Parts: sequence; C-alpha cells; structure tokens
Amino acid sequence: MKRDETPNGVTFILGALLEENFTNFPVRAEIARRLKQPVAVESVDTNQLATAEFGARGVELRNGVYGKPAVTVKATVAQITEVSQLKMKGAGLVPVGFFTKRGLAVLGQIAGHKLVVKGLLKHPLTSLRFIALVSIAN
Repeated sequence: MKRDETPNGVTFILGALLEENFTNFPVRAEIARRLKQPVAVESVDTNQLATAEFGARGVELRNGVYGKPAVTVKATVAQITEVSQLKMKGAGLVPVGFFTKRGLAVLGQIAGHKLVVKGLLKHPLTSLRFIALVSIAN
C-alpha cells in the first residue's frame, strides 16, 4: 500500500484500517484486486479528502480526489468509524453488519442524507466491497 508522504487525517485513517485488515485478513487483498475504480472519502467535519485506488499492485492512497471515483463517501470521522465496525461476508457482497443495531443506524443516516454515498445505486458492488475492506469486524 502506498500513501502520500504526509497523509491527511482521512488518508491516515483509511491507511490504518486497510493495513490492519490486510495483515489480519489476507483474503481481503483479493477483494481489493476486484475493485477497478477509485473510491473517494470526504470527512465533512475536517474538510479533508482521500482517494483509494486499487489494482494488482495493491492500494494507493492519496490526499484529495484523483481520477473519477465510482463511489464518493461524505461522512464524519465518527461515521467512518461506525462503518468500519460493520461485518461483511462473501467477499464483501453480503452486508450482514447492516442487520444489526449499528448497521440499521448507518442505513438510517444514509437514508436521511447525513452520511452520503454517491454512486451507491450505480456501483453497489464497489460500495459493498469498499465497506468490506475498511471493516475491521470479522
């Protein structure tokens, strides 16, 4: 995984989550290889942006938005942390964590436009796989 020399807060958080997951759950590297389009994350409370680009060589994290992200997540740092607690199964395609109290709260925030996932309907597989990659739940 590559990171900018001086990662902003969002880039740092994503890097820490991904690094922990690739170490603890090596099979998730295969999920990352399946993502063909970048994903952007914007922290609305810190006004920081990060882009995760996936490929055969791993994950590259960059400050700001690069390329044309298929999915853009706009959330607070607390919401990013909540999403990282959602359990995913089946290579990221079975969102079992959404059927918990925490998961229903996240879905409520999405429905209420408090947590925005642009591209969710157009790129659901990318959205679900990205959640699986940042989820530290097993």
